[in-house]
Amino acid sequence: MDSVLLATTHAGFWAGSTVFGTFLITYLYAKGYDAADVGLVMALMSIFNVIAQPLWGYIADAKMSVRTTILLCLAAAIPLVAMLPLFARTTVSLMIGCCVIACFENPLRGLLDSMTNQAESRNKYIVYGIARGCGSFFSAIASLVAGELLNQWGLEWAFPIHGILLFIALIALLAFSGTECTDGAVSALPKEKPGKADVKLSTVVEYLSKNKTYLAIFLSTILLNIGLKAALTFTPVMIADLGGTSAHTGYSMAVNTIGMLPCMMVYSWVYRKKVMSNNALYMLACGFTILRIASMAMVTTLNSIIAVQIINSLSYGFLQPAMICAVSDTTEVRYRSTAITLVASGQLAISGLLGDYVAGELVEAIGMQPMFWICVVLSILGTAAYLPVFRYTKKVKGA
Repeated sequence: MDSVLLATTHAGFWAGSTVFGTFLITYLYAKGYDAADVGLVMALMSIFNVIAQPLWGYIADAKMSVRTTILLCLAAAIPLVAMLPLFARTTVSLMIGCCVIACFENPLRGLLDSMTNQAESRNKYIVYGIARGCGSFFSAIASLVAGELLNQWGLEWAFPIHGILLFIALIALLAFSGTECTDGAVSALPKEKPGKADVKLSTVVEYLSKNKTYLAIFLSTILLNIGLKAALTFTPVMIADLGGTSAHTGYSMAVNTIGMLPCMMVYSWVYRKKVMSNNALYMLACGFTILRIASMAMVTTLNSIIAVQIINSLSYGFLQPAMICAVSDTTEVRYRSTAITLVASGQLAISGLLGDYVAGELVEAIGMQPMFWICVVLSILGTAAYLPVFRYTKKVKGA
């Protein structure tokens, strides 16, 4: 039952988060904000996320359970996003509101990954790829349905829909028991050790900053995700420039995410059966990522923009679980929530800053296609940055 509840939590959160993230940009354009304003808002959200995400990760490691931390963030994100139309009345209030939302909405991504990773190690019926893949699958369904509904009802309905979907995730997580099941026997998990609160933030930061293999994964993830973030942000812009509607944006997001569930299931099967190592799967994901970004530099029609979004399923469907596995293999359990959320914050913050604001400035200066070719070069560098992990793995196996 826990596997179903955890998959439902992912489904509700990722469906709601996708509706919010996808149609926020379209909504702001409809309210009269230009590309520079939208890029600045997204960049500010990314900057606030770089502080909030690892902070919540540290709280989950040192002060309370990951599950409780997620419940708090969900409870705060639902009403805050619902009030976004009020924030959008002025540029200043919009920026303030979006920054506050970023402090609760964005950290949920890394926290959910951390909780699922930990639950997978304790319960043989829980598989990260399936749980996270359900999030991507229902994200695609939500995008498709929401795109049609918002085209009829109005873009402001994106925010109540977001609230309903996150409320489903909250209810499912409340019912999640977190029981242990490894060899057929089911038992309650032991309570948190009293010494958990003794972990200091400075200790966690020092440990991660000295872990060169972890830093290689962090750098690789940042460089790979700059182009992916730019593609996610500017796809609605490209669609609007070609005369597309919110329905077309919904179609593109549905295509973008529909294949993630089967890709993550394939990753889990290949990795568990030891057909390929996690490092090899990460390299495969890097290849898909480079192809995904390059495709955005080559499309010129509305239909082609929507069609190439399927490559993102191949990219993210392999890259995300491979990254989580790499972080788990190279960090201690007691620091894992912070380690995973820090990488996630890097994806949203640093990659977001460069993929949203800086990319927006590049679009204004040199155009959309040259911007994406620059991102292709960065993704190749991100692939090379992962190479120290191969040396670490070889060293561990040889020990």
